[in-house]
Amino acid sequence: LCRRLNDITKIIATENHDLSLNPTDSLCFVGWQYSLNRNSKGSRIFEREAVEFLQNHGILPTTMTCRNGHVAKLHFNKHIYWRCSKRTCQRKMRIRSGNWLEGSRIPISTILRFMRCWCEDLTSIEWCQRELKLSKDTTVDWNNRMREVCIFAVQRNKKKIGGEGLIVEIDESLFTKRKNSTSRMLSQQWIFGGICRETGDLFMEEVPDRSAKTLLTVITENVKEGTTIYSDCWRSYTTEELNETGFEDLKINQKYNFVDPKMDIWRNKKHRGTARHQLSTYLAEFLWRQRVRDQDIFLAFLREILSLEK
Repeated sequence: LCRRLNDITKIIATENHDLSLNPTDSLCFVGWQYSLNRNSKGSRIFEREAVEFLQNHGILPTTMTCRNGHVAKLHFNKHIYWRCSKRTCQRKMRIRSGNWLEGSRIPISTILRFMRCWCEDLTSIEWCQRELKLSKDTTVDWNNRMREVCIFAVQRNKKKIGGEGLIVEIDESLFTKRKNSTSRMLSQQWIFGGICRETGDLFMEEVPDRSAKTLLTVITENVKEGTTIYSDCWRSYTTEELNETGFEDLKINQKYNFVDPKMDIWRNKKHRGTARHQLSTYLAEFLWRQRVRDQDIFLAFLREILSLEK
């Protein structure tokens, strides 16, 4: 579990720190080579390929009709748009309207490259400024947009972990944000998390406090009955506090087996963070990445976008 927490730290840190990649490297991606020094004609060709790729994966529509019901044709000029093929209509429609790309302004080819690089943990601000020519604000906005997809995916597929004969390790951690790496603490957020030893399934929850009542609520909402729970979180609570929160009832009626491992599971946690109000999005990204760790993460992300539109 300690290793998993450090992975979250890596996700948060990656966005704000350079990965020291060679700026002359080009990216081999979805079947074609992308060159940073391309001419205007080549740029349009690449835009067409990017659009076709997203169409083939269902992100962009392959057909369109105007509001009058006429068939539209896709045009690749300075801008990409649908135009009604009926001479008396000729109505234009934006290719990004009504889909996940709506509201975006950067080239679709850049969006596609950003998505691929995000899946490889490459979208730090410095990397995107150098390789994709994106501003800091645009990079932050697109990282947030990607994590929003993770939030919906995690919420849609939320499930309890553990079960009969399985062990779930639970511990707490304090995420903090400090100013200029000094000791001045700006904000803090407690997290309860758990991992199933046998399956690797995870849960993580932001909590308002680390009281016994909060911990037991987290357990009942995230861990299946019959699970053996390893944790030393309750060592700091008095017997009276535990009894008031129904700790004994939880052990007897719901058949949880609580074990004190006498160890700090997150011993090596690092307090490097992000803005407190964004922490839940980083947790969602981390949990989503763990769930798709045995899949092609890029294709898995495309499937999540499709699920948003259903």
